[in-house]
Amino acid sequence: MRRSTLTEMARNPEFISGIYNYCDRWCERCPLTSRCLVYAQEKEDNDPPETRDINNEAFWKKLGAIFQETRELVEEWAKEAGVDLSNVDEAEIGLQEKRRERVERNRLAVAGKEYASSVTEWLQEFEQTISASDQELSESDAELSHQLQDAFEVIQWYQYQIAVKTMRALSSRSDEADWEELEGEPLWKDSDGSAKVALIGMDRSISAWRLVQLCLPERQDQVVPLILQLEKLRHLTEKKFPNARDFIRPGFDEVLGDAN
Repeated sequence: MRRSTLTEMARNPEFISGIYNYCDRWCERCPLTSRCLVYAQEKEDNDPPETRDINNEAFWKKLGAIFQETRELVEEWAKEAGVDLSNVDEAEIGLQEKRRERVERNRLAVAGKEYASSVTEWLQEFEQTISASDQELSESDAELSHQLQDAFEVIQWYQYQIAVKTMRALSSRSDEADWEELEGEPLWKDSDGSAKVALIGMDRSISAWRLVQLCLPERQDQVVPLILQLEKLRHLTEKKFPNARDFIRPGFDEVLGDAN
């Protein structure tokens, strides 16, 4: 995409500022793609198919061009903000590394990653040991089979995202603590927004696992541990981020009139 095109698109008042910051990136199921700049950028990309092939030289040439354009934009943004990109604070880098390590060791982050691993194990076992009755059910009842497929799509979409968004919330909270010492507590926090996206993923995953139970009653007991994992993680997250549910995500939690 040409830089001029991107700039023009960014000025379009129809786009909701920051809507892509607190979404789950599931564009195929999002009702607000027409108001999202990131989605519009992807649709605007009319380059030939070979530029999307990671094994094709055209792909890497395109990626190189995007990198160069991005560098130019970053330099402009830094100049406007009065930031010296050549000034590297080694102490700050060390502090950031320690913060990242603390986030990764946090019990919320650990629980999120453990859940993702549990899902992988469950799905692998399911694929390997589908019983004859399961197969017969999926073939005889198309509606039930469709519901089961939808449930698995939801589960797999949020499988890793829950941990990623939780870790972002933890990382942002650490940064916000430093900011509050200087500027005071902000009205809305990125940590709460990220935690809310994680919580939504948990809610939907719990519902999806319940649907799996209804579709496969003989596997009901095998699903219970996963639901309990999510429920415990949900409670821990809500305790750590008590204001997350109240966070107003641009677009999704606002009244947009005709856009809804």
